Amino acid sequence: MSLQTAHSPARRATEQLMQVRGLTMSYGSGAAENKILQDLDLDVRAGEFVSIVGPSGVGKTTLLRCLSGLLAPKAGTISVGGQQITGPHPDLAVVFQDYSRSLLPWMSTRENVAFPLQGKGMGKAERNALADRNLAAVGLAGQGDKYPWEMSGGMQQRVAIARALAYNAKVLLMDEPFASVDAQTRFDLEDLVIDLHTNLGVTVILVTHDIDEALYLADKVVVIAEKPATVVDVIETNFGEVRDQVETKADPRFAEARARILHRLRDH
Repeated sequence: MSLQTAHSPARRATEQLMQVRGLTMSYGSGAAENKILQDLDLDVRAGEFVSIVGPSGVGKTTLLRCLSGLLAPKAGTISVGGQQITGPHPDLAVVFQDYSRSLLPWMSTRENVAFPLQGKGMGKAERNALADRNLAAVGLAGQGDKYPWEMSGGMQQRVAIARALAYNAKVLLMDEPFASVDAQTRFDLEDLVIDLHTNLGVTVILVTHDIDEALYLADKVVVIAEKPATVVDVIETNFGEVRDQVETKADPRFAEARARILHRLRDH
C-alpha cells in the first residue's frame, strides 16, 4: 500500500533530527515549586525509533508534551531540523494514551483521520483518499464509515495512529499508546508500529514505563529517573530491523539490557 510520505525506510539512521539541550520544567514557584525535569539532554537521528522509559510519575508525559510544543519548558531548547520548537509544529504529530478522548465520536473514522489535514489546504476528496490509505496501512481497510464507538480499543488506537501518519510529520510522538489495551492487542499494536516505522522510515519517540516494550520497539532506549528527572542512561539495542515477540525477548542481549535498566532505575 502506497502512502504519502516524505520519509525513506531506514533503521540505521545517521542524520541528526531532534536536539534537546538543558530542558528544565517545573510547576509553581518559590517554596511551592515542583521541579519535574532538570537539565535534560536528548539527541534523536532521522528515522530512529527512540523509547524513553522511566517509573510512573517521573515526568515522561511532561517531557513528551514539551517535545511536542504543547508545553513550554522553563529553560532549555528543543529543535527539529535545526528549527527551535516554541509551540505546536507541523513536523510533529502526537498519539496520546487516551485514544477514546482524542477521537471525535460524532465523526467517522475517515473523518477523524482527515480532520487535521484541513489546515494543510487539501480538498475534501484528497483528504478522504489519504485517510483511507492510512487506515488501510494500519489494518483498517474498508472501516472508514464506522464511528469510534463502534470499534474496539485496539481499533480506535489504530485510527489514532493512522491520523498521525496521514499528517505526514517528521516525528511521531507516542505517549504510552498501548497502556489501555489487553496484552495480545498490545503485542499486535507494537508489531504494527514496528512495521510502519520500518516501511515508512518515520522517526518515532515513544514514552513508556514498560521496560520490555521500550527495548522491543526501539533502536535506542533513553532511561530517565531521579527527582527532578534527567537522563541516567542511553542504550543502543542493536536487535536489527526484524523483531519477534518471542525470539527477540529471548535474546540474551535483551535480558542483559533489561537488567541494566532495572539497575539504573533502582539506583536512582
